[in-house]
Amino acid sequence: MVVLQASPGAADTDNYIYTYECLSGPLLPATNPKKVDVQVAVPKSVPLGQQIPVEWTLTNSTLAVPRKFPVGGKISVRGILQVSGLWQGQLDSLGTKDQGELAAGGVVSLPTAITGAVATSKVGKLTVKPGDLVVDFQPPAEETLLNNTATGANGPITYAGAAPSLPQGGWSLSGPSERPKFDDYQGDVHHTTKQGDKATVTFYGTGLQYITERHAAMGKVEVTGTGVTTETVDASVKEDKTTPVPVDAREFKQVLWQKNDFTYGEHTVTFTNKAENGKYMLVDAFKVSTDPSRVPSDSFRTTCSVKDNGDLKTATVEIVPAPSASTSSSPSTSGQISDGDDSARGVVVLSGGGQGHGAPTATATATVTPKPTKKVSSTPQVRVTPKGGAHTGEAPERNAGAASLLIGYGAVLTAGGLGGGLLLRRRRMARGSAGRGKLG
Repeated sequence: MVVLQASPGAADTDNYIYTYECLSGPLLPATNPKKVDVQVAVPKSVPLGQQIPVEWTLTNSTLAVPRKFPVGGKISVRGILQVSGLWQGQLDSLGTKDQGELAAGGVVSLPTAITGAVATSKVGKLTVKPGDLVVDFQPPAEETLLNNTATGANGPITYAGAAPSLPQGGWSLSGPSERPKFDDYQGDVHHTTKQGDKATVTFYGTGLQYITERHAAMGKVEVTGTGVTTETVDASVKEDKTTPVPVDAREFKQVLWQKNDFTYGEHTVTFTNKAENGKYMLVDAFKVSTDPSRVPSDSFRTTCSVKDNGDLKTATVEIVPAPSASTSSSPSTSGQISDGDDSARGVVVLSGGGQGHGAPTATATATVTPKPTKKVSSTPQVRVTPKGGAHTGEAPERNAGAASLLIGYGAVLTAGGLGGGLLLRRRRMARGSAGRGKLG
């Protein structure tokens, strides 16, 4: 870890440089190094009532996706600082970055910078220590058509007979020369008349469709697999599942079976020929899909940490008296400020109450003067999370010895077209709890 003096344009600020090692998660690259370089800018001192800005800069990441993804994915990063002294808790900085097309093993793009600030209404010192860096990936919406020939090295489809002695069973491939007037996907199909022959597809996603044709010469197919209720479908009837397809009619590219609510992950589904009297089972294609709304936010969560051998450098921020009186007996109400989340302005105001975590030991107030004409996104926010409780966004009951304690300011830093924000989380406990978050 290296400490750099601030540039002349950022007076009274130190830049702390750390190398984070990434030890767990799906975004770890196949080879070393598995790391992210981080620079955290923290001021040495701040006048009472003014914001305490913290800025993260992320570079030289080697984190990568395990599979190919089209354009539209998103990386979310949460940088955690542990705070003690005047206030004890956790300061979270958040940022996101849209992703382009990613090849298997492709390095993801992290947001270059994330920034935010918090203010306190009491003179004293804060000690800031780096915590974890948490990286999440949200895959994009995706649909992929797998032709029936996507087998072996070309794809995840396999064809097999009913018995091990018949590895290919009765499966045959017919192409454009055999089916010149048929509207098959990519001009070909696999087909069989042997009962028990199977077509199996392994895929990663949340949805699968089996695409074939409906015709009087087609028969029944049994569907089994992980996350699938065993079901038999009939390709000799129309989509209403009861009306027979006329002998002189043929319906192409038909979805005979589908399931769109798989849990996100890898699945294997098998389609077995149950046709009788020499009828056909036919495979034209499979469609694989991913619905981002069905992907848990932590599916790709990867955690990176900075090594602490007992000599990890921490930052100290001194809150000094303001040059002129800037506090009053009550906060300014310019703009809309309330206890809890004012999401329209990206502001959180936390009020003390009781003797639990984060509660003040004496009445303390601060003046807040938001810019009433500037619209701030609700994405970047600041929350206070003292240890031991949960911030619900509800205003606590007020006692005579309690008043506004910490005011978080949402902030956005535009760096290379990137969005960012800071999240300062707060937990509070009921009266009488032991409090590491006590102010004083």
